[in-house]
Amino acid sequence: MMKKLMRLFVIFSLGCLSVSLPAQLKSQLPKPIAMEDAIRIPGINSTNLGINFIDPNRFFMNQSYSLSFSSWGGNSASMGVYQNSMSYIFSDKLLVTTRLGFVHDPLNMGMMTDQTNLMDNLTYGADLTYRPKENVMFKIRFDKSPYYYRSGFYPYGYSSFPY
Repeated sequence: MMKKLMRLFVIFSLGCLSVSLPAQLKSQLPKPIAMEDAIRIPGINSTNLGINFIDPNRFFMNQSYSLSFSSWGGNSASMGVYQNSMSYIFSDKLLVTTRLGFVHDPLNMGMMTDQTNLMDNLTYGADLTYRPKENVMFKIRFDKSPYYYRSGFYPYGYSSFPY
């Protein structure tokens, strides 16, 4: 009985080893579709749209969320800021950056409790940075922030938080 089981096991093992299994080399894998090809509309290319100068390697996007809380003399305040920043390097001398953000009071206990219009909580801005030489830089910047977001010295200055 034991010899029969042993023979059966050997035959079964050899049968399993002799079965060919399909295999695939890494070089034979199908190529993934590039994002540009996946969203391309047939008959329309970037030269027809006039956007052939846009290079994705020169475009950068950052998103952040900042949360702060403070307490003093029986009072407290909280503030949350979501910000999206996009930059494009036009050349080694020219950089354009845009920002869009939203300020809110997550705990409803600070300066923003009276805000009913959410558009008042919007922050946005843009930079144009030109660096003609290594030690020379010109920067034009504009920002829009909610009124309560500025320092007490307004209109002579404002806090740059969270920028």
